[in-house]
Amino acid sequence: MKRHVAAFVVVLTSLLVIDSHVDWVRLDGRQLLEINGQRWDLRGWTAERLRLVRRDCAPVTTWPADSPTTRAVLSVVQQHSLPDSLSARWLQLLQSGDWGVAEVDFDTLKPALVVLRLQGGHWRVQDQAVWSGSTAPWHSGDFVRRYLRQQAPDLPQALLDCISVDPARYGAGPGGLGPVPPSEGRP
Repeated sequence: MKRHVAAFVVVLTSLLVIDSHVDWVRLDGRQLLEINGQRWDLRGWTAERLRLVRRDCAPVTTWPADSPTTRAVLSVVQQHSLPDSLSARWLQLLQSGDWGVAEVDFDTLKPALVVLRLQGGHWRVQDQAVWSGSTAPWHSGDFVRRYLRQQAPDLPQALLDCISVDPARYGAGPGGLGPVPPSEGRP
């Protein structure tokens, strides 16, 4: 067999093998890379890497657990969805201007990221801008940030970029990239 024919056969065989194992899957209007039945959110993963490079957290204040602001926000969250919300525990609180994002953990509820706004000297939960639950099969950070931006369009971009979204609490697999079996989906 001639070399160019052998090279063509090798390339064609390689492409057919790759095609049988790799595919793009459309779900909820977005693409996922599927390799051997496991799904990967490459777009979300890439967006998170770019966010880390371009974010500016200078206008964002990170509050420690013992600060008066943290205690006030935690009290508002604990009173928001009684009785289960009474067990809310602080995980993180970031503030930019009159906006804040608190992450809290509960005894019986899933952890949540809660957007709040300071109005008339009091913190108010923005009811539509609360995330709790799994983001599978999507990359957790990108998915939650897009959701919060949609629900609270006036939320400062720096605050949104600087909030930490832990893939262990909300994610879709190791590092939030995947893999996620096709049988798993968003709740």
